[in-house]
Amino acid sequence: MDNPVSNEYRQVPQDGDAERAVLGSIFFAVKSENAMVEASAILVPEDFNKLANQTIFKAMQALVDENRPIDMLTVQDKLNSMHQLENVGGMAYLAEISESTASSANLKHYANIVREKSVLRKMIDTLTRTMSLAYDAAEPSEDLLAQLSRSIDTIAENRGDENFRKIKDVLQEYQANLDEAVKNDSDVVGLSTGYPEMDKITHGFRNDQMIVFGARPAVGKTAFVLNIARNVAKNEKVPVVIFEMEMSATDIVGRLLAGEGSIDSNHLTTGQMTQEDWQALTLAMQSLAQMKIYMDDTAGIKINQISAKLHQLERDLLSDMTQEERIQNPHPIGMVVIDYLGLIESNNSESRQQAVSEVSRAIKKMAKELNTPIIALAQLSRGVEQRTDKRPVLSDLRDSGSIEQDADVVAFLYRDDYSRGDSEDGDGDPREEQEAVPIEIIFEKNRAGARGTATLMFNKPTFKFNAMAPLYRNDMNAGAPDVSPGW
Repeated sequence: MDNPVSNEYRQVPQDGDAERAVLGSIFFAVKSENAMVEASAILVPEDFNKLANQTIFKAMQALVDENRPIDMLTVQDKLNSMHQLENVGGMAYLAEISESTASSANLKHYANIVREKSVLRKMIDTLTRTMSLAYDAAEPSEDLLAQLSRSIDTIAENRGDENFRKIKDVLQEYQANLDEAVKNDSDVVGLSTGYPEMDKITHGFRNDQMIVFGARPAVGKTAFVLNIARNVAKNEKVPVVIFEMEMSATDIVGRLLAGEGSIDSNHLTTGQMTQEDWQALTLAMQSLAQMKIYMDDTAGIKINQISAKLHQLERDLLSDMTQEERIQNPHPIGMVVIDYLGLIESNNSESRQQAVSEVSRAIKKMAKELNTPIIALAQLSRGVEQRTDKRPVLSDLRDSGSIEQDADVVAFLYRDDYSRGDSEDGDGDPREEQEAVPIEIIFEKNRAGARGTATLMFNKPTFKFNAMAPLYRNDMNAGAPDVSPGW
């Protein structure tokens, strides 16, 4: 096999003709300031490979800022004031640039060529630095992979796309969403949780939302979000990602099987299975095998590692899609579940409060980047136990008020039997006497809707949440849910 050419003798991607054509098009334009605005929407000075071209572009930007026209004389004057005229090649090089193109009509085309070469150079620089760090072996491979993924994502996200969107374009997108909602003829405009009473409050979980569910330990929050994850993967047929830091992947599967098959989890744990259990297990396994559920049970995972893994999964999913599918759905991950927020390690923060704030902001950022709802579980402070009414409120979120600020939806799980001390292990101990208990899902913040409370029945042996039977609800004297604004 032929040896590849050594990088030492390879020229970095660049196009000197295109760089000069960009600058020449600005010289040639009737309204040079408009041409400069068009070029600046695509390029920054550092996108030019030749230092002289970078400097000239900076001089042109300065002239625009000073409301001065751009021509050879004004650029010469600005370069003189910057003490850079001779460094760029003097008037001779400016004359060469002005003669490099006869029209400004192709300015955008030339600018895109320059930008493309710049992206390739940044990729080479990023990969070279990563390769050097890998040779040094001074950092764990997982950290290097996370850094590399972040760097590649940053390059991809800053390829010269316009930062501002015209309201006309956004209005068209809004109209399309409204038309889809009208056609849908349903209260649910996002992902259905599988629980109509919850969907009535949230209208479904929407793309780029950060949803936080909080509860005291052992109330049942892990079982709850696993039920939602299973419902979404099964009914919406979208990829669902679960980050679980307290249990193993096999434990997660055990809970999913118990819920899907309505099987007593104690039977699954001990192997003391009935014939009905075996039949239900077979069907549950077949059902789960069809779902696109991805699990990560890394303990002590860092927030940048979560981001890197999600972006990598997105790329993998896109690579398996047709071009038409990628155009229709550029962000294929349907939902992400993180259990739980307090166990994620931050990248830099020292105090616990700073760490949780950093993690919270990063989760919201990921939801927007991936255009997918992210559910994060959170612990509550012990202060809730000191009150007569132990129903949680926003101020009970543990470690950081930034969770409340970052989240689009905040809801709390409340179990009356747990609060009264009737339950020793509320997260699904099948040995408890009362097999099914009502759990209130109290929506304290709902940025896109109203606050409210949904009540579900939690079957502890099977880890399964179900809608409450009407007769049971009547016995509880349940009233209409609070629908006060949720922002």
